[in-house]
Amino acid sequence: MSLYTQFDHYNTPFGPDQTPYAFYEALRDEAVRTDTPIGWSEVYGGFWVVTGWEESQRIQRNPQLFSSTEVTFPAFKTPDGRPLMLAGYDDPQHLKYRRLLQTPFSPAQALGMTEYFRKDTNLLIDRFIDSGRVDVVEVLTRQIPGRMTAVMLGRPAEDGDRYRTWVHAAAMQVHTDPEGAAKHFKDMHDHVTELIEERRRSPGDDVFSGVVNAEIDGERLTDAELRDFFLALLIGGIDNTMYLLADIIWRLAWDKELRRRFSRSPQLIEDSIDEFLRFYAPNFSARITTEEVTIGGVTMQPGQHVVNFHPIANRDPRQFEYPDAFIPNRSPNRHFALGLGIHRCLGAHLIRVEASVVTQELIKRIPDWELDPDRSPRWISGQTGGMASVPIVFEPGGKHVD
Repeated sequence: MSLYTQFDHYNTPFGPDQTPYAFYEALRDEAVRTDTPIGWSEVYGGFWVVTGWEESQRIQRNPQLFSSTEVTFPAFKTPDGRPLMLAGYDDPQHLKYRRLLQTPFSPAQALGMTEYFRKDTNLLIDRFIDSGRVDVVEVLTRQIPGRMTAVMLGRPAEDGDRYRTWVHAAAMQVHTDPEGAAKHFKDMHDHVTELIEERRRSPGDDVFSGVVNAEIDGERLTDAELRDFFLALLIGGIDNTMYLLADIIWRLAWDKELRRRFSRSPQLIEDSIDEFLRFYAPNFSARITTEEVTIGGVTMQPGQHVVNFHPIANRDPRQFEYPDAFIPNRSPNRHFALGLGIHRCLGAHLIRVEASVVTQELIKRIPDWELDPDRSPRWISGQTGGMASVPIVFEPGGKHVD
């Protein structure tokens, strides 16, 4: 039986390293050996799984045939019953909304956050550096994206704790515990309603103030649209970055030679972020076909779901030489971890700066760390996925940074 047949991105088999990459590589090898870059999974009512790089590129660049209106699979709707803002819209509606956020997420604005990331990372490191044993996800990688998102929304960094809970409710809990998720959505609804009123009365220079008071075709966004925007900013700003950071630190815990190279040449870290993104792509995108189309040797019918599975497409040997090798300054590196075409990740520049600065500061403060021999790391699979727990040990104390 083909590995495609029971492919389930929420329940992938784990290998000895506690990740699904042995399975991903096995499916990739099958796809290459049998020349089947697209296969059919019978899970969740049936859907197409795209593992080929070229085929995924064609799909992502053709929104007329492959709509983003069901960009999550199984489909997720906002608490108000609409598709996920931006990611779940097609043009021209998508472009109309996206224009509101192009400036706040520009390369210049991302670089402008460098000093904030540096200070906040060191603030968090100060809290655990004397312990010598922590789950780095709990104390660092889960903290930083939520805190950053709260600050960008004009809220105290501590609000990031609540924001992470709401993102988890939308990304995971809505499938496993709908009643529990509904309670979190109610809290989020009340919070956003109050925030909208505040930003209308007294706008600031934060991202959400700009969205609340912007006009599209002479009209301001409705409260429902603004709630959707808020959730989209949370999901885009927290989950992907959290998993990427956790995967980087997990990798450096056992790949001592790579960590030492970074320690000797910190500038190499910035050059390596795209290779981390390729290697540990934290998410994938789904599409739904609008008409009959043949691609990758298969004919898809209208209304069928198509999953562009980036973690495998990013290891297609037809595109990447030595695809299973981590090459820090790989070039070219045309991975799909941040999407492609009109739906390329809005925060692409921000996630690169954030990951680079956090990795640099951690290596500076704690040059050596290892996986905790008494506790196992834990991976979560799903629409977004990665290391959800990375227990490490290190020499207590470290270099103080002002």
